[in-house]
Amino acid sequence: MLTNYRQKYSTNELDFDIGQKLRTEHFIALLILSIVIGFRYEVGVDWEGYKQTFELIKANPQVQFNDQYMEIGFFFINRIIADLGLSYQWMFFVVTFITWYFYFKSLPDFLLPLLLFFLFVDEYFFWGMNGVRQFTAMSIWMLATQYIITKNVKKYILLLLLASLIHRSVLILIPFYFIPYDKLYNRYFWTGLFIFSLIIGSSNQFIDYIESITIYLGQKIEVIGIYIRHIDRNRLIIAEETHVGLGFLFKTIVNLFTILISDHVIKKYPKTTIYFILLFIGSILFNLSYNIALIGRVNNYFLIFRSAVLAISVYHFWHIPRYRIAVIGFCSLYFLLFLVATFNSSNMCNPYRFSFTY
Repeated sequence: MLTNYRQKYSTNELDFDIGQKLRTEHFIALLILSIVIGFRYEVGVDWEGYKQTFELIKANPQVQFNDQYMEIGFFFINRIIADLGLSYQWMFFVVTFITWYFYFKSLPDFLLPLLLFFLFVDEYFFWGMNGVRQFTAMSIWMLATQYIITKNVKKYILLLLLASLIHRSVLILIPFYFIPYDKLYNRYFWTGLFIFSLIIGSSNQFIDYIESITIYLGQKIEVIGIYIRHIDRNRLIIAEETHVGLGFLFKTIVNLFTILISDHVIKKYPKTTIYFILLFIGSILFNLSYNIALIGRVNNYFLIFRSAVLAISVYHFWHIPRYRIAVIGFCSLYFLLFLVATFNSSNMCNPYRFSFTY
């Protein structure tokens, strides 16, 4: 995987001042992904809803932005594809291309194979076919974090405004530009906070407290209010029954593991501190809210950085010969759990069908 992306092993490799330039092979990969994802049939929990919305817009040219619930950017993608006389598959194709284009741009190209591997095995490939709009916003947000590293607030805010045209919830991330990430990094602090959050996260009293806060914030903040209005009142806090199985425990252990190894990676690549801190925030929120529907959706903006952190960490430890067997074992175990998730139809991914076969 790393052979074709071999680089000289030095701290200059993770220089985010140099923009990622996609080559021909990248665009070929994007086209393949866009065809596979775009021309799926009944794959993804929300697939039917997006299909019906597109067909409504196509069948009724008089439908305007205010007549529907989606953000203006996503609406106009639907409107343009519909006005061109194309089918809903092409809408999914275009959205997929845009989404994965930003993921491809989000890390230096020699890390791209590892980033894609972890986006797949961490089930975000499947989840992205369910939370379509938010997954697109997450891809733009991941690229925007580069401008926190390079301290370019204009480009950061511009990208988040662009992402908000697809899913407005991303606007809550604007203040994260101003966080002093270097000062927040302390491995022992985050380890202690992780363990504490794991202990109290399943408390019914804590869940009731979060419910009260969530309802209050929903009345004060429009973005949160939109989420609340679209979730049935009885499912506002408790999502569908959470099964604490092997995959759940594995990812919890991985979250803790990333905290424990972070010191080794950050010493070599100091600019990656932001990715670790964002993942740590996501890990803490996950411990506190794995059974809280609303927070779980928002938390994906932070947990998506697990793929980036693992890509960077695997790359780092692979170049230390004594860790190579451990790296192979870790990646193999992750892939095995991915196969199990596929077999169990994570996010309605199985059976994977194509529209041109129906």
